[in-house]
Order: sequence, then structure tokens, then C-alpha cells
Amino acid sequence: MEFFQWHWWAGAALLLMILEIFVPGFFLFCLGVGCIAASITAGLGFGPAAQLLLFSAFSLTAFFTVRPVLMKRFWKYDHLATNADALPGQHGRVSQDFDPGLRLGRVQVGGDDWRAECITDAPLRTGDLIEVVRVDSNTLIVKPLTTR
Repeated sequence: MEFFQWHWWAGAALLLMILEIFVPGFFLFCLGVGCIAASITAGLGFGPAAQLLLFSAFSLTAFFTVRPVLMKRFWKYDHLATNADALPGQHGRVSQDFDPGLRLGRVQVGGDDWRAECITDAPLRTGDLIEVVRVDSNTLIVKPLTTR
């Protein structure tokens, strides 16, 4: 069959390896490995059935053996904190005085202005430094670092 020549498989392997750059996850890479095996098989003169069989076998083998190793090597972070999850531990400044009785005010953290509650009864004034202890809904729970 004309379609199952080695250079078609090699071209498909090259295309899949290039596409893997744009689509992370190493799935297309595994298909590319299968295409390389099928290309070698076609180059040795085997028919379409053997080519498809080796394409499938090598793709599945790569998917279950090579892909987990690559995923572990290149995706090192199990959980990367973003948005509100990244706020605890960050420092900021008080942007609106805290009411000592209610312990509520506003703080500037990471370029955003947040509603905040202080864990101490210390009066916090505009410009005081704070540290975010945790996030409770849309309110930051903060503690004072220093006062002016």
C-alpha cells in the first residue's frame, strides 16, 4: 500500500514531536515514538498490519513507561500556590486604619487592596507593616510586624 511508506511515518513522528512543544503532557511524544517504530518497520519492508501493530505497541509502551518518568522529571511541583492560596506568609501595608474594637481594616498585599482582620488588639494605622496569617473567604487574617 502506497500510504504506509517509511517516510510518511517519519514525517508524522517529526510533526508529533514538534507539536509536543505546544501541548504539554508528553502524549504526542509517545505517539511520535510509535511512529518512529512504524517507520523502521516500513523501512525493513514489513506490511501495513505489522506497521500498525508496532505503532500501537510502542506508543502504549512509551505511554506507560517513558511518560511517567518524563512527567516526574519536568513537572516537579505537586501544588503551586496561586491567587489567594499564595497570600499566607506575604507582607503588606495597612491602607486604612483598623478599628481597635472590631479589629477590622484594609491592607495592601501584592498590589491588591483587601479587607482584613487583625489577630491582635494592637491598633494598626495606615502604613504599618503586616503579615498575612491566612485567608478566610474574602478577608485576610493578619498580624502586625512593626508599627510606625
